[in-house]
Amino acid sequence: MSVSHKDLALAIIQFLESSVSNKTVSEEYAESMDVAIDCIADAFEVDKAEASSVASKLGGLSLLDAVNNKSAGSAPVKEETIEVDAETKAKADAAKAEGNKAMASKDFDTAIAKYTEAIALDPTNVVYLSNRAAAYSSVSQHDNAVKDAEAAVKLNPEFSKAYSRLGLAQYALGNAKASMEAYKKGLDVEGSTPSDAMKRGYETAKKRVEADLESSIATSEPENSERSEPSGSGSGAGAGAGGMPDLSSMFGGGGGMPNLSEMMNNPQVMEAAQNLMSNPNALEGLMGNPAVRQMAQNMGLGGENGGGMPNLSEMMNNPMLQNMARNFMGGQGGNQGGNQGSGSSE
Repeated sequence: MSVSHKDLALAIIQFLESSVSNKTVSEEYAESMDVAIDCIADAFEVDKAEASSVASKLGGLSLLDAVNNKSAGSAPVKEETIEVDAETKAKADAAKAEGNKAMASKDFDTAIAKYTEAIALDPTNVVYLSNRAAAYSSVSQHDNAVKDAEAAVKLNPEFSKAYSRLGLAQYALGNAKASMEAYKKGLDVEGSTPSDAMKRGYETAKKRVEADLESSIATSEPENSERSEPSGSGSGAGAGAGGMPDLSSMFGGGGGMPNLSEMMNNPQVMEAAQNLMSNPNALEGLMGNPAVRQMAQNMGLGGENGGGMPNLSEMMNNPMLQNMARNFMGGQGGNQGGNQGSGSSE
């Protein structure tokens, strides 16, 4: 029996009335529901008193049951199943066997053709799909291998070898994470007796994922390295012909007073002092170093108004520098002896 628009309107009215009576809708909205019912009845020109009789036209069901497809006469929808007779299965197995022979002799194109023939005869056999995935991987058709492996997994989620095929294909495509996940599912299916191939595949993919993660972290570091380059380039400029190290890094750079105890324990400072004592001409180069000039100005030795070259007489009369000189000269012999014996240490 067909259902008209008016019948459907009556079914809606019946649904609204029952929703109020069974408390599906709160009583505070009962008046609003009555207004809605009257509007529907007027719009479709139906008698709302006939709403209860419309169920017979819906197979004895309420509107809600009819929408949920719970009719007594309709059977639940089932997925279409493919029935393959014994003779067809035998032909499919024969084609698969020929494909296996072709794989053994590395004739992969023939193997793909034979497995395709087997799948056409029996598309329900997960082994055929898995084998063709392996053949596709052998000729670097990894996208096709992924499709076959995923189809095999969907057909039978408990067929572990399909996960191995999928993991291999994803790895070859550079999808290390997807590969690792496929192998992990395969290990879960194999349970307490995992195959060596599945374990090796998982570990290999896992290492690639970790390496990719480390690489992505490393790519965020060059900016910081570039920011530190000026001190390195300053070292090259400061070293120049006189062989002097980067004094800005030795003396703290920024503009504060240098720490004497730290300077005395700094190998670069000791080496600079020894160069000065052994090569008086190096003093001129040292005085031209902006870092030394800044240090001298911070110590009040910058000449008139703190703007010119440091006054050497002022520097020599400075107690701090005198103390440094005494410490340098006092430790010079020991340091030189220590440097001569350092060749054997690493």
